This record gives sequence, structure tokens and C-alpha cells, in this order.
Amino acid sequence: MKLRFATLLAACMLLAGCSVGSIINNIDSPAASMPSGEELDLLFESELPGPVLPPSVKPSEPICTDYTGMGLLRICYPDDSGAALKLQVISGDETIVYNLKGDGSNEDFSLQFGNGRYTARIMQNAQGDEYFAVKAKSFDVKMADENDAFLNSIQNVFWNYEMPPIKDVRKIVAGAFAGPEKDLRYSCVRYLYAYIVKHIKYDSDKLKNLSFDYVPDIVQTYEREKGICYDYSSLFAAMLRSAGIPAKLVKGYADYAPDSYHAWNEVFVDGRWIVVDTTRDATLLNSGGAFEMEKAPSGYSVVHTY
Repeated sequence: MKLRFATLLAACMLLAGCSVGSIINNIDSPAASMPSGEELDLLFESELPGPVLPPSVKPSEPICTDYTGMGLLRICYPDDSGAALKLQVISGDETIVYNLKGDGSNEDFSLQFGNGRYTARIMQNAQGDEYFAVKAKSFDVKMADENDAFLNSIQNVFWNYEMPPIKDVRKIVAGAFAGPEKDLRYSCVRYLYAYIVKHIKYDSDKLKNLSFDYVPDIVQTYEREKGICYDYSSLFAAMLRSAGIPAKLVKGYADYAPDSYHAWNEVFVDGRWIVVDTTRDATLLNSGGAFEMEKAPSGYSVVHTY
């Protein structure tokens, strides 16, 4: 993606008190002097340090619990049966199921149900919709902060610090450092939100040809500047997480389109979770509709959280 940083960073002139509409409208305006280079790096390291990601080394066990203290479950399961594989994660009354590659690579998943007792099962397809467990493990999760689970790089919010959209986060949100210190994180959320709403377009054609096991590629979304709701929410979550701001990718239904399965975000800022729907607002922006960044939680029905 050809970022217009010389103009994008004009947002520096906007204090945290400015409306989201103002940030969006001025995000491509001429820029003033901004923190950059080493100065910007130091500000980020001091005020918005990102999480330390686990090493890429492969574990000795297929169900690895070495990183459960940071809210992460790692699966590394090589399988040559050719059968479909799934991961089932259970905690209390909560259960979630994922597709697995089974190619022996590291696959990371959120322990989004908080602290407590978990069971993870690697399931292999027998026939039809029937699966049986080939590996299983029970373990306890004890995170110092349960929100840490929403900082990780996982299967459907996959990111690392070398990816272009993650490298560019610092420049996109540099203007947030012009606002009051107490509003820094909230300002960063708004700058990233404004950038995505302004630059990412909805890709209707992609939705028509989507595979059942599709997971977002944030680099592709960022560079092509288009995607579906799943792509919007994955990119937004990844960018926020890289700045140390907990962000959930949520799937379910929105009141404005009750028959369509949808994806959006919840972001932890100022001690509370706020609902943000970048897909909806990008569409409204393009059609000239009115919108605000924070949505009413009552307008959304959650099915799964990642």
C-alpha cells in the first residue's frame, strides 16, 4: 500500500477532543511537524509498548501449554491422514471449535474464556460430521490480566512486528501524541479506526467466493485496500494489539443486518470495552451516512469472541 505519510500525519494537528469525523476528513490533509524516527520510536516504547510474542520454535508436544499465562494455546500437530482436523477448546460451559491445518506448523489460539480449567482436543474426521479425538489435554490457565488474551497473534488475528501494516501503525497514530496524555490510548484507537474506515473498501465479490475455512490475511487486506467484515476486524485488532491495546475480534449478528453473519471488534480502552464496527462505518462513509465510532452493545449479538 502506498501510504501518503506526508499528508496522512496531518492528524497530528487534531487533539484528542476532535470528532472522529474531523480525523477522517483531515487524515489526508497537509501535515505539520510531527514526532518521527527515533523520537517516535521512543514515545511508542514508553507509552504504547506492544506485547512480547512467543518464539516461533516448535514445541515438543502437539498441544503446547507453555504460553497459557499470556492467554495463548499453541498447537503443532503433523498429520498425514488426509482427513479434516479440528481443535475443540472447552472451559466450563464454553466451547469453541477451529479448523486445523495439521501440517506440523505452529497454530496459535486465544484462551478467551479467562482464567480457569481448560480442555483442548485435536479432532479428526471419521465420516460426514463425525469426529473423534486423537489428542487431548486438560490444563489450568492463570493470567495476571485476563485481557492479555486479546493481545496475542492468533489464527484469525495473525500478525508480527515485521508486517507492513504493523510497522506502519506508529506513523498512522503519531498524531495521537499531540493530545492529552490521559486520552492517548483512546486517540490511538480513533486514528487507526479512521485510517481503516477511510482506506479499506468493502469487497462484495470476495464474499461470493469465500471458502469455509477462510482466515484473514492482514497484509493482503492492507495492501489491496479492500476486504470483507472478517478482514476489517482482523486488521483493526492486529494493529491495536501491536500497540498494546487489547482488542477482540467478534463474530455474530448486527441489528442493521440481522440475517447476515458479521464480524466486528471490541476494544479495551479507558477501563472499558467499546464496540467498534469499521465495516459498517466504511460503508456509511462511502454512502454519505452519519456514524460514530462507538456502537451500542445492544445492537450486536455475540456468537464467538477471539
